[in-house]
Amino acid sequence: MRAHHLIAAFIVAMILALAAPAVAQLPGDDSHIQLKHILAPALTKPGGFTTQLRPLTPIMTVPKAEHVPLVCQRAPRAAEAVLYYFQRNPAPVDKKRRVDIDALKKKAKTIAAYVNRALGQKMVSEVYVVEGGKALGRGVMARLPFAQTQGCGRVLEQYEKRMEELLGPKK
Repeated sequence: MRAHHLIAAFIVAMILALAAPAVAQLPGDDSHIQLKHILAPALTKPGGFTTQLRPLTPIMTVPKAEHVPLVCQRAPRAAEAVLYYFQRNPAPVDKKRRVDIDALKKKAKTIAAYVNRALGQKMVSEVYVVEGGKALGRGVMARLPFAQTQGCGRVLEQYEKRMEELLGPKK
């Protein structure tokens, strides 16, 4: 009996989804915006003094939905601020000489302060960093607090569509 109710609810939901007009949705509150990877200095060994460049992918938490398009428009400044942080404080490594993600999680608010200074106002609450220069979607990504991220290209496209809808057709 319950299976019939679930199937009926699913069919009704599909009909409503198909009947509703497709509207571009901007990310909501506490959005996670993934920047393109940067090559940042990381220590060569734990407690060492020498560094080497490693690809790191910053992921920013933006608490207010209305700040997301503005943060994406200023993404190069944000990436530069993250790079500036790592030039002053190279990324720590663990015993296996991989970037120590747990140590960087503790610095998320400090890195966000650098980004907010570059953006000119407080729009980012935390900046997480993941080692690697590839798009993230599974594995380590699924276990981190920012499992659902968006790239700035998609956010800006949706924002432009929304503005065109609000302003009306061009003359």
